[in-house]
Amino acid sequence: MNDVTPTRKFGATAALFALALVCVGLAAATHRVWPLFVAWLPLLSVAWVLTRPEPGSAGPPEATPIEVASEES
Repeated sequence: MNDVTPTRKFGATAALFALALVCVGLAAATHRVWPLFVAWLPLLSVAWVLTRPEPGSAGPPEATPIEVASEES
């Protein structure tokens, strides 16, 4: 997986929120409801963007001694 810098996370989050606001504005301008359903897609994507690993972050945690002992039993 590629590491994502905090600046890129912030930029991507701002862009996704802006896209959601555009969908809401489109719904208000056209008096249609479908853009409101589409607006959830960028908002759900924000969670994925914010959970991307940052450069220098630790990898997955290793097993604790208690977990190792229980696996050996």
